[in-house]
Amino acid sequence: MKRMFTFLATVFISVASYAQFPAVGMIGSAVPPYDWATDFPMQTMDGNIYAGIVTCVDGEAKFRQDGDWAINWGANTFPAGAGVQDGANIPVTAGTYLVVFDRTTGAYNFMTDYTVTYQVDITAYLAGGATLAANGIRVGGDFGTNLGSVAAGPMADWSPGDANSAMTDLGNNIWSIDVTYPVSTLQATQMYKFVNGDWGSNEGTDPLNTIAVDSCGVDDGSGNINRTYLLLPGTVCYVWDACTACGSGNVAENAINNLTVSPNPATDVANFKFDVNNATEATITLFDLTGKAVATKTVATSASNNVELNTANLSAGSYIYKVFAGDKVSTGKLIKQ
Repeated sequence: MKRMFTFLATVFISVASYAQFPAVGMIGSAVPPYDWATDFPMQTMDGNIYAGIVTCVDGEAKFRQDGDWAINWGANTFPAGAGVQDGANIPVTAGTYLVVFDRTTGAYNFMTDYTVTYQVDITAYLAGGATLAANGIRVGGDFGTNLGSVAAGPMADWSPGDANSAMTDLGNNIWSIDVTYPVSTLQATQMYKFVNGDWGSNEGTDPLNTIAVDSCGVDDGSGNINRTYLLLPGTVCYVWDACTACGSGNVAENAINNLTVSPNPATDVANFKFDVNNATEATITLFDLTGKAVATKTVATSASNNVELNTANLSAGSYIYKVFAGDKVSTGKLIKQ
């Protein structure tokens, strides 16, 4: 499943559909608007692979082209199969799915989950005199609330001592864990932090830590700073107790401050205003629900910046933005009307 989502996120899914390609949608009692009269539209980048995130009810569905029955695909298997012209109705079970359809082969897949890889670089942490706990680096967060699981089973909320919260040592002081979520949680907010062994030796407790200073975390009201991640498939990697990306030789004192995005919701243009120091350029990237980059812009920076990002060609919906400057990143949600 992880390899499938890596393929999805890096190859084909975009929320922008282009007029030169045939329109493909889903229709039936199982998919919105839950009738056999109106199609639920899917998106494509290449005119071959189409995708959509769909909340289904128990019922039946088919794929068809250009809102007409002249070209349609169906089969009697679920959640995956190979649809054929005038084939059987697909028997769909209720749920929220990432549906992927290949117009060339008729292959389809109703996918129910996705994977996020969380990683942390503890090089600077160890260099500062920390001792690695016997049970290694782990994660704590509201993973249970977000229905996160690992290969061994479900994760518990805020329980780094639980076996399913253990991270794997990849070498070079990088620790990693793969967490799988149901598609229904896409763009939910995951709260988390990295922990050395168990509570008492974890990120986000020192009032001078850069998680607080650089605003890549939030205060839980008790003086503890927790990281936040708007859930999308992919990999997120940070230096211990910092907003710095993995692989940095040091924690540079650059920062992204006073970031605002307006209008939000946006129509044709979104304005990103922010201050930076010790960074010569910044990159703003928008991602769709599957982690696919759908818009990006890189600019030379000054102390204060106002960057316009064209959103006119994007379909209405929710996006995640990331602003990169130097080794820092700031993220949030943008709505396109």
